[in-house]
Amino acid sequence: MTADEICLIERAKEGDREALNDLFSREQKYIFNLMVQLTGEPALADDLTQEAFLLAYQNLKKFRLQSSFRTWLSKIAINQFLKECKQKPKHVPLCFEEIKIPSEKYHLERIVFKRELQQCILHSLQQHVPKKYRTALILRDLQNLSYREISEVLSWSIGKVKTRIHRGRKILRAYFVSSKCKAFAEKDYLCICEGILEL
Repeated sequence: MTADEICLIERAKEGDREALNDLFSREQKYIFNLMVQLTGEPALADDLTQEAFLLAYQNLKKFRLQSSFRTWLSKIAINQFLKECKQKPKHVPLCFEEIKIPSEKYHLERIVFKRELQQCILHSLQQHVPKKYRTALILRDLQNLSYREISEVLSWSIGKVKTRIHRGRKILRAYFVSSKCKAFAEKDYLCICEGILEL
């Protein structure tokens, strides 16, 4: 955590709205993207992001600077997501008609394949990987958090984080193999969607 961030947190704790707005605006996109990856629903992700920021505001005086502000806020947001999961149906089918295709100057077929596979991966993570593995996988592979940061966010030991990520990847791979996804079922298949998460 930087000295600037510590100063903003201290000012926000004392009621400085400008400092609070600055802290929140720095993390809003990150938390929203994390929630979209966990839920697959931008509207729900927006609601969970707002709830997380409200809870962070209400509990800011309890923040003890033992981790980064992002880690603390991520933990709040993930707890909101877990509460939401308890009230949600187990499986929501993927609707490929809803996939948005960017209007860029790339080869259209390649864009469609990339977007479909991206949606397929996120759908598979959200619907076919148990929650206890999914959250760690998303934090590691989509949000690029370190094992230490994930252990802080989820309050797990680093060993547990590594185990859950390993098992989650095995489950995801097994799902793709059993569903006959060529990218995972055939050893020498070169997927057109290499670098999928860059779009």
